[in-house]
Amino acid sequence: VRFNRKTAPTGKMNVHDMHSTHSCYGRDYMPENWQRATCLYHDLCYHDSKWYYITQTDFEKQHVSDVEKHNGVNHLSVSLAPMGQATMEQKFEPEIVSQQDFINLVGTQEVSYAHNIHILYVSYNAENFGHFLSDELFPAYSMLESFDELDYNVQLLRHELKDPLQWSCDFQRKNWGQEQWDKCMYRYKTLTRLLSKNEVVTLTNYTKKHGDPMCFRKLAAGMGMHADHCEDGIGHGRQYQTRHDCNQGRQTTLYNYRAYVMANIGLQDVLPEKNRVIIWDRHAQDYKEERKIHGLPQLKKRIEKELNVEVHLYETWHGKPIRYQISQMTKSTIFITGPGSGSFVSWFLPRGATQIRLYPVGYMMEWFVFNYMPHMHVEHIKADSGRFEEDTVMELVKMGLHRYDHYYHSRHH
Repeated sequence: VRFNRKTAPTGKMNVHDMHSTHSCYGRDYMPENWQRATCLYHDLCYHDSKWYYITQTDFEKQHVSDVEKHNGVNHLSVSLAPMGQATMEQKFEPEIVSQQDFINLVGTQEVSYAHNIHILYVSYNAENFGHFLSDELFPAYSMLESFDELDYNVQLLRHELKDPLQWSCDFQRKNWGQEQWDKCMYRYKTLTRLLSKNEVVTLTNYTKKHGDPMCFRKLAAGMGMHADHCEDGIGHGRQYQTRHDCNQGRQTTLYNYRAYVMANIGLQDVLPEKNRVIIWDRHAQDYKEERKIHGLPQLKKRIEKELNVEVHLYETWHGKPIRYQISQMTKSTIFITGPGSGSFVSWFLPRGATQIRLYPVGYMMEWFVFNYMPHMHVEHIKADSGRFEEDTVMELVKMGLHRYDHYYHSRHH
């Protein structure tokens, strides 16, 4: 992983010195391919709520335009939001213009110019930790990594839809009130720094601050297939008797994201010298009380007594700094958890670890991402009405302890 932390402030640029280019991947030749493609644009410009791709020759302008006619696909078009809900409003489709056309349009040759890498996107769901980690930051990381543009100075630009995606923060504020919006703002405030030193800003506020027209030296867009669920034909893992190949072959990206986040918050990636168990015992007052698992404090005592291993139990992660939460995972080799947002901190378990997932409801939920993580082994256990077979879990813990011991010693002897 290359960590590029150079900074480059916004300045001014003459339109005559700009020439748009683009590099895209994920192309097929279906009409809706814009939903799945990803592009890195250079010298792309924004003015009065529209985007412009600036060409220098008639051939170039005609060629980029002709792609749509000949192949049924516009090379410039992508989806600003992760898939799961495809709407035409999230389609990003810059208009192709000549330099002089753009100068005539904006009435000036000197425009504001952003030098560092930017990502333009529509937020899918930032309300809880799991969604923020996997639907907000992970697709942004995945795009940066794919273009070899990892940079802690990246600026995330949030594009607001007039008709918000269902379950997004804008949707929640519109339908459920300010309390949900405050939760979203808390996530943005505390978690964005895992990927970037800059706060997420809306495109509208960004251009108000830095100027309109605004041109970008490097702008990445096309989150369509980059979240942990891709097109999400399985209801975020609620369906499991079906194939879902979204994360096949993404093992390096899934693990490198973990390493990148840890480096950004100053945590070293060191294998624990001994086994340690951590348990998430969802608080009884949690707003999804149907996910409560009973008997975990007793399980903790039994593991400590019979297996002589250190065990930590948390009822809630809220209020604990994100760096602390992640550091606790990196020091643990077995994580016993229910499904949902709080289980996503397991992304930061060390290599050789085991995650034991207990399901009061939604059996196998989120299998589509955890089953593909290369650094852990995952077990799924039914816990109907919040009750689980303690002896079964104990046997899985024993296997997990042995698994990590074997892995650790194979690396140190």
